[in-house]
Amino acid sequence: MASDPFYVVWNPKGPHSPRERHSAMHLAEAEAERLAVQNPGQDFYVLATVSRTRTTRPIEVERFDPDIPF
Repeated sequence: MASDPFYVVWNPKGPHSPRERHSAMHLAEAEAERLAVQNPGQDFYVLATVSRTRTTRPIEVERFDPDIPF
C-alpha cells in the first residue's frame, strides 16, 4: 500500500512540527501565505514528501523469566 505524496508547511521558529497534510502544493502554498500574513517577519516553507521508509519485518521480542532471584 503506497501513500500519496503530500505537502506540509513548516516554520523553523514554530512551537511544533508540521501536523497538517496538504494533498496539493497550491493548498500548502495558500496555507503558508495565510500563516505569513498572521505572523509578519517569520518564514514559512512548503515541504514535499519524496519518499517513505518503514520496516515490514516483524520485530523479535524475547521475554525473560520474571522469577530470576536477584
